[in-house]
Amino acid sequence: MIVVALGSLIPLTKAQQPKPVPQFVLADCNVALVEEVEVAAQFPGVLVALNFKEGDSVEKDQVLAQIDDSDAVIKRRELMLQLAVAEKEASNDINVLAAEASAEVAQAELKESKAVNTESPGAVPPTKIRREELTFHRAELQIDVAKLELDVAKLNVDVRKAQLENADLTIDRLKVKTPLNAVVERKLKEVGEYVQVGDPIAQLVRMDKLRIEGFVHLKQYLPQLIHGQPVTVNYSFVDPTDEADPNKRFSFTGTVSFVSTKVQAGGEYKIWAEVTNQKYKDQWILRPGVSVDMSIGE
Repeated sequence: MIVVALGSLIPLTKAQQPKPVPQFVLADCNVALVEEVEVAAQFPGVLVALNFKEGDSVEKDQVLAQIDDSDAVIKRRELMLQLAVAEKEASNDINVLAAEASAEVAQAELKESKAVNTESPGAVPPTKIRREELTFHRAELQIDVAKLELDVAKLNVDVRKAQLENADLTIDRLKVKTPLNAVVERKLKEVGEYVQVGDPIAQLVRMDKLRIEGFVHLKQYLPQLIHGQPVTVNYSFVDPTDEADPNKRFSFTGTVSFVSTKVQAGGEYKIWAEVTNQKYKDQWILRPGVSVDMSIGE
């Protein structure tokens, strides 16, 4: 297929710019999907529930399926208990108080021995003085150790909280949720099947917004004038059940949001516009694959 990049066209000066294009109709445009996704499992496991059927309308973050979370729930309960233990340990400063009390006693004994030697030199042997100094120094170090253990216990609380958050995230990800407002096109798994990470469970299509695709001839309308133009799509059909007014007519509006940078061999370039779809009797009117005429311009 022969293509020509539009970027190779020589830009027109302001004086050379043609007037805005008048409204024109682009015939036989194709209605296409804007978004189509396959919702997949994020964790392996057995599917225990499917909360949808084909053709259902689903909303963003709605739970489509449930993967067995029994192990994850038990693990979360275990982490809750571990967090409770960690919080108890973090609030217990008894070791710090005991170490401080021991240091006070050791310091008092050392002062007493030195006071005795001041009044009666040599009454307390130097070895005993050094031993009491060592005991007091150890008691001071034990205070630091107790405070460090208390700090570690407080950090352990944060660790347990992070583990608990991770457990909650795992439980949440075992719920397969829809990422957008859509319609279920296909069910790809059944209850009882084992799924791996990445296995698709349902195919979803977005129907509230659709893409209208068509081709414009370069010699008739410059791409610079097409992008951003408003569009209108008229669509009609006959409803034989409505005897009073069987002929139904609907209009859909949007804006040209894409102009291709390539020109096809026939001198045409592709454009598309996104329009807001509508419902009739709880069913979407425009559907992918339908051919429509699109009016472009004011």
